[in-house]
Amino acid sequence: MADDFFDDQDPFFLASDRLDAGESPRSVYLWAKASRAKVRNKVAREQWDEVLRYIAEEYPDANLR
Repeated sequence: MADDFFDDQDPFFLASDRLDAGESPRSVYLWAKASRAKVRNKVAREQWDEVLRYIAEEYPDANLR
């Protein structure tokens, strides 16, 4: 069943879903960084920037860089 509150293509939703599934924060961060590089839309890039900041803040010991 689709959740009307979340957009299935929302970067934050996609990243949260991967983290909730047990994927490592570093792996999700690298995936998000690559996904951000693929988009040209300014708003979409800013959404991916938010995701990257969130992961960096929530998992400071994950060796993200």
